[in-house]
This record gives sequence, structure tokens and C-alpha cells, in this order.
Amino acid sequence: MSRIITFISLVFVLISFETISGKFVRHVSEKNMLLCHTGVRTTAGRQCNGYITGSTEEMEKSGEYPDIEPYCRTIDWTEANMDNNWGNCMEMIIDDQYRWITTNSVPDYYFNPYCPIGRGYGYCVEQEVVCPFPDLICGEDNGAGTTFLGDVWVPSVAHFKIPLEGNPTRPDRPGDMYDAETVGAEKDAGPVTAVAINGIGIQGPNDAGDVSIDEGGFQLACGGHVTPPLDKMPGPLSGPPLYHYHKSPECLAPFRNASLGFHHGAQPYQHAQLMGWALDGFGVYAYQDVDGAAPIVDECGGHFGPVDETGKVLYHYHSRPIVPYHLACQGPSLGQCDKTQRGTNYCHPGCDADICVQPGTKEENLHEYLAKWDESWLDNYSTNDVSKC
Repeated sequence: MSRIITFISLVFVLISFETISGKFVRHVSEKNMLLCHTGVRTTAGRQCNGYITGSTEEMEKSGEYPDIEPYCRTIDWTEANMDNNWGNCMEMIIDDQYRWITTNSVPDYYFNPYCPIGRGYGYCVEQEVVCPFPDLICGEDNGAGTTFLGDVWVPSVAHFKIPLEGNPTRPDRPGDMYDAETVGAEKDAGPVTAVAINGIGIQGPNDAGDVSIDEGGFQLACGGHVTPPLDKMPGPLSGPPLYHYHKSPECLAPFRNASLGFHHGAQPYQHAQLMGWALDGFGVYAYQDVDGAAPIVDECGGHFGPVDETGKVLYHYHSRPIVPYHLACQGPSLGQCDKTQRGTNYCHPGCDADICVQPGTKEENLHEYLAKWDESWLDNYSTNDVSKC
């Protein structure tokens, strides 16, 4: 039986190769892209293993990732409180090229017991033609992480290696939102697109079937929830509830700091603060742009513009209150976001140009930023008319 499972696993993570600018680049197979992007679920969970670059055991044995305290791996939801940061453990070390992150996937705030549809109901939405776990009821004993009020998180150690700086002039842009390997990143979690500043993985916009979280009707507190408890289900990926984000985690400081109220120090007219890092190395920021303006983003959900009062330009993403919430692809989109999509298309409308630049951005600062890689790169693409935005 173990040989059969191993063979199936190898088939499942089949990869294909292509040459980009003379380099051999590894890609997830079309089959595995489709399975993950459409949110297809089985009793083993989301079928996104093709996007994993290494096992948790391999990453820990490498010695490159930071350690977390032993209790972080075993802490129970009932033991979480303010004194232990609500059970959250996240360590990050930075060298001259990468962020190395180890997390126990526990939020740094209180998490209520959760049922995606309601206590006494299952875990599937009406859009799923076949429910992969028809006998699973929320509020019953389904193994670790389950209570009579709903499901709670169980610590799950994850590792992420993220480039310290993204390169917007790469010849293979735009890229798949879940891809890690082609941008030099690593992860032991499949459907993650980015990592929040508290170490929680940010997954794509869909979770159950080819619909978004909102279309499926799931109610998410602080933009996150836990996966169905599969401890008692068969399959190599069975396990307890894993906490993760889909929508914007509005309870985190980067969002709260713009919404506190003027007399409590709100700063709604500054550029939003950093709330996480996409796998390609670009930052993900909260909602507002400079002076509180709405961000003018490309189809991936990113743009070129300053992120603080210095005026220094970066390509970066902005969280949005609508799908895909953070990013639909790894940008810049160059008007080609559609080619990275499988199933439902989550691309933003964009700014009607290949390159989107936020109004108010100084041209000399933009060229200075791009000159680090290719000072003539911008000449190859159309740019939105910043004066009319």
C-alpha cells in the first residue's frame, strides 16, 4: 500500500519545464494548476501539493530556518491568552537575499470556535456538486481542534523562504499566484500566495469549489478561518483544522491604524502599512494609498508607487475588500493576467495599460527604481496616463 501511495504522490506532483531567457525553469503541471486554482477538494483537502517545494521535515533538517519554542508546536486553544500572545509563534531571520520564516500557524488574537455554515451543518457549499466529506458535521467530535461549539485552530508548523526584494522586470511576468519555485521562494504549504506579518499564510480567493470565499457564503472573522477537521478522514493529507487567511485581516495593526478615529491617532491619509509579503518578494499593504487615495492597481492587484513619505518607488500589492483580496497573479500583470488563471478568473480590471503607476508618483523615482534591473524596461510597455487618474 505504501508503494501505491508513493506512486500516486509522484504522479500528483508531476512537473513540466520550459526555458526562459536561457534558464531552465521548473513549473507546476497544468493538471495540478487546475486542481488547485479551482479549489477542488477531496477527503485529503485542497489539491495543491504540486505547489509545495519541500517537506516540513526537509526544511527543518536544513538548519536554515529559525527555531520556535517547543511549546509552540503543542499549545492548545484552551491555553492561549494575552500572556502567550494567544498561542502565536512566528520567527523570522533576514539575510542579504531572503526572509526565512517559521510559524506555528496560530493567530496572535483570540479566535472564536468556527463553523463555516453553522453549528450542526457540514463543510460543503451548494456550489460543490459532490461533497467530499458528507458525514462530517461541525460541532461534533471530529478529532483534534473540534469542540461542541465549532472548530478551533491546532498548531501546524510551516516554513517560508521569501526573496527580500522582488524583480518587476523578470521576463516571465506575470506569474502564477501560488508559484514559489520560479521566483526563488520555498514553502511547505500548497495554496499560499503570501505570508502576513504575524506568520499566518494567505491563501488564494477560493476555498471550496470554483467560487470565492464570499460567493460560497463563508463568514470569516478577521479574514481567516480554519480548514475542515480531517483527523478522522482517510488520506495522506488528513489532519486537524489549519488557520489561514483569505480576505484582508482587518484586525491587524496595519488596517486598524487607519480606522481608529482621528482622536485616537488614526492615519487615514498616509500610505497604508505593510501587512505581509507575497512569495515573489513584493510587499502587500493595506487598503489606502498616499493621501488616502484609492490604489490604481494592475490586473494582478499591484502597482508602482511610493509606500511612504520619502517618495521612494516600489512595485507592491494592496489588499482589497473584494476578490481576489490580495493578488490574482504575481505581477506586474503587463495586461496578461488572464493567462495565469485557471477556473474562475480573479484578475482585477486594471488601469487599461500594461503598467499601472499610482498618481502622484515622481517619474525620476520610478526610473531610479527600475534602473536596478533594466533602465529601458519601461519603454517596452504602455503606462496609464497618471495625470488623468
